Amino acid sequence: MQKQEFLELFDAALRAAKSVKGVKNSPEVSRFVDAMNRLKEAPESLACDVVCTTSMGKGLRFFKDHKNPQIRSEGKLLWDLWTKIIHASGREKSRDRDTPVKIPTDSTIKKTGDSKRDKVREILQTSLAKVATEVVDTEMKTRVTACDPWVVAISVESAMFERLGCFMGPQKAKYRSILFNMGDSNNPDLRRKVLIGEINGERLVTMERQEMGSEKIQKEVQRIKENARFKEESRMKMLQSADMIMT
Repeated sequence: MQKQEFLELFDAALRAAKSVKGVKNSPEVSRFVDAMNRLKEAPESLACDVVCTTSMGKGLRFFKDHKNPQIRSEGKLLWDLWTKIIHASGREKSRDRDTPVKIPTDSTIKKTGDSKRDKVREILQTSLAKVATEVVDTEMKTRVTACDPWVVAISVESAMFERLGCFMGPQKAKYRSILFNMGDSNNPDLRRKVLIGEINGERLVTMERQEMGSEKIQKEVQRIKENARFKEESRMKMLQSADMIMT
């Protein structure tokens, strides 16, 4: 994990926590937990360096004081973990003297410095932004508008890069498959589920092409499988009948 990704994950967690207003669980709570779990896996040296040279403490205190119990719990766990790391490094005494470095703003958080990765993020964001105009149900529309397409796009692309490597690598076909299905005009269900957190980046990366397909395609695949199973069962019955006749 690089510093930029570390900062992006923390920013995604902060955005998700700020969008949660009450104690009930929601897709944003799940997105917050996913980001926090990945932050816990960051190399200790990286966590120590970033925490000691940024103003992340404010964000952590926000998590610890949050109304939502799950956000409070996760915030305390990360606070305790990072405190131990800082104490073990001997940097806690110099932390206040370090010059704070702001967490990236909206204008910088979208960029990785890699043109291919940035393009993937833009494509994902464009696809996810369509969802707000595609849903009709009032309750679902409320859930959708509470989600930030850019935050989700960054989270998904980070998971893709972590699991698949660079776009021009051996997994280029997988990248193309994900981007195609996310943008497919006949596949609104997939991008909606990704946007509201029913499918996170880690899950999306492992899905087969048929799983990502539209509901119509999935039904057709299921129909073909059922026909094949029926034919195989019929063939086995014929063979069994032939065996009985022969005996």
